[in-house]
Amino acid sequence: MASQLVREWMGIQQFPVATQTALHRLLGKLKQESVDTLTILVLGKGGVGKSSTVNSIVGERVAIVSAFQSEAMRPLICSRSRAGFTLNIIDTPGLIEGGFVNDHALDLIKRFLINKTIDILLYVDRLDGYRVDDLDLQVTKAISKSFGQQIWRRGIVVLTHAQLSPPDELRYADFVGRRSTILQDVVHKAAGFKKSEAQQKLLYCRFQLC
Repeated sequence: MASQLVREWMGIQQFPVATQTALHRLLGKLKQESVDTLTILVLGKGGVGKSSTVNSIVGERVAIVSAFQSEAMRPLICSRSRAGFTLNIIDTPGLIEGGFVNDHALDLIKRFLINKTIDILLYVDRLDGYRVDDLDLQVTKAISKSFGQQIWRRGIVVLTHAQLSPPDELRYADFVGRRSTILQDVVHKAAGFKKSEAQQKLLYCRFQLC
């Protein structure tokens, strides 16, 4: 990653002022701790908004997003610098193919990550999914098997496609809470977290995507 040309993180200027202020404050704290690089790995099933999430974080269109085009079959890394700090974010192929875990995609990602240190894992899924099934558990277990259970200790569940009307007259906040809880439960099983530590080890956020 150090050998590639890193462009200035200009997209940050498109964020709300409060977001820019918080980011600069965070970058300042990281620099005080002698941290000048952050590498984020984005994983999830196909069609859940991984590439859109990458574009939202960077603040520019760096990953192709199309409703009529299949996902890229190889990982893509985007690097941006700001005030002496470098952000690396890795977009990846979907982990499902034909209703099964895509072992080929996992192998491609593993080989791509050789000699790279992952600081944060973003596990992306849709907020407007109304259930979790065995395939979700298979995917999270495959991630644990390929990258080690410890990767979940750096994990954040990202919920996309947040423009929705919850079913059964649920309040929006209640629906988000239920959806995030069941997804975290699946991840906790795959990661082997104990109940006493699970709540402290995994966070979730949501992006509202167009």
